[in-house]
Amino acid sequence: MPKLRGCFKTMSRAAVSMLVIVFLVLSFISGVAAAQDTAGRLSVSEYKLRAAYLYNFSKFIRWPESAFESKDSAFVIGLLGEDAPMEIAELLNSRTIGSRHIKVRQYRTGESMDGCHLLYLQSSQKWKPVLRTLKSSRVITVGDDPSFAEHGGAIQLVTIRKRLRFIINLKAPGFAGVDLDSRLLSLALEIKE
Repeated sequence: MPKLRGCFKTMSRAAVSMLVIVFLVLSFISGVAAAQDTAGRLSVSEYKLRAAYLYNFSKFIRWPESAFESKDSAFVIGLLGEDAPMEIAELLNSRTIGSRHIKVRQYRTGESMDGCHLLYLQSSQKWKPVLRTLKSSRVITVGDDPSFAEHGGAIQLVTIRKRLRFIINLKAPGFAGVDLDSRLLSLALEIKE
């Protein structure tokens, strides 16, 4: 079970409030942006929205220093999928989480994900075996398959009435040893304990 914190120690209340507002605005904007092409792939705007969610999730979760090789190590956001969108990488690579630069890395099924902190698994991929291999890791998994949280995923993205929301599964192995800000839980559509 993750530790819950009531506030960020390194951020002002105004900055944290702004993050909450960003989540609410993203939820509203997603109603406009939700679209898929004829092959079932997400549109560019939908990928950009997911990139914003990944970035904001990482702001509400704090990994212990032991999750990083050094004080200068990057915060790694992984993408698993054959058409893992470059739009996500383009939006996130120039950003930071605290004092750490974000590095976006694309993974293939079966590849070692050591050093990854937050992993987005496309629903079109075979994600269940990946979740099984990550059971003893600190990787927070994010996916949009309708049964993602039910099968052990940490954060499931859900589109409801054309708005992107999320479900948090606190039993997911990736949450062990991390601190969750209580504001993240307050924004969740559902919390599985």
